[in-house]
Amino acid sequence: MKLLDVIGDKKQRQVWWRAFRIWQRRPHELAPLKEEWQVCASCGTSFQGNYCPRCGQSAKVGRFSLKKALLLFLDVWGLGNRGMFRSIRDLMLRPGYMIRDYICGMQSAYFPPFKMFFLLAALSLVIEHGFNLTGDEENAKEDINKESLAVADSVKKELAKEGIFKKGGFTFEWSGDSVKMVQTDSVGTPQKDVKEGTKISFNGQNVEKPLYAAGLKFGKIMNTLRKKNPAIFALLTLMLFSLPLYLFFRKSPSIPNLHYPEFFVALVYTANAYSLYSILGNLLSSGIIKLIAVLMVFVALKQFSGFSKRRVLGYVVLSGLMTFIFLIIVGAVVIALTAVYYGVDIKS
Repeated sequence: MKLLDVIGDKKQRQVWWRAFRIWQRRPHELAPLKEEWQVCASCGTSFQGNYCPRCGQSAKVGRFSLKKALLLFLDVWGLGNRGMFRSIRDLMLRPGYMIRDYICGMQSAYFPPFKMFFLLAALSLVIEHGFNLTGDEENAKEDINKESLAVADSVKKELAKEGIFKKGGFTFEWSGDSVKMVQTDSVGTPQKDVKEGTKISFNGQNVEKPLYAAGLKFGKIMNTLRKKNPAIFALLTLMLFSLPLYLFFRKSPSIPNLHYPEFFVALVYTANAYSLYSILGNLLSSGIIKLIAVLMVFVALKQFSGFSKRRVLGYVVLSGLMTFIFLIIVGAVVIALTAVYYGVDIKS
């Protein structure tokens, strides 16, 4: 009841909010150096301070606690060091200020950005797809394969009876041991033949099959990369988006002479902040938290750069449009080079 009374008090809320804003802007403070002399439990060296100058062991070595045991367990995967929990807390509550502190040199206090990026990507996959302890996915695949074989057998039987079988806008013609498939319209007029070397209709234009096949193969490669290596795909997408965005943020008020490697590291941390909220939203099945994940991208960029909210939003939208136009140009160049390679006249 006391907590609810404090939350209901407007003046108390303002005091809390002011204290929170002061904490957000305050950089991480390291523990003060100990003045008393210590004897290292590992190498026996006498020293003043928090860490042994000879072997680097902490002066606070005591009995094993639950916290220390948990950190040792996490350290197997490289998680129990470099301020992992501090990094998660600051990315969720003060992302932009934390990123600015890291860029300005406070790097030993926080977890490395790229390591966190790949760990969160792996954790996101586990949460999104879940653990398959019952083998339901394998059973589902076997059912699909059986169903596909049953459909194929039924089509083959119909072909054996009639010689010609129509299904789903295609005409199947049985000839000996081979099947010829021709796409037809509602009347039954052939529209395109799938035989190699003929032209097919794609988006209202006649395109040679080798060109279409090359584009389809490229699309499959990118889709396979997205499914099998989502972290690499996300990193490449982030790199592509960062190029036009850097043009706007390179002279931000907080860091006037911002270099591109520094800005890219800042974007990786921003993606980590998004992933943290997104993972939490998936765990709780909350659409509100997923929306907060998107908003945290703008919050992080605003706190990091010092720009206004409208300017950050405008820069992100313009960068998205520039990236989209760039992808269209690259796609056109790839099609043109493929056409030259195959000797295809697209206008024909």
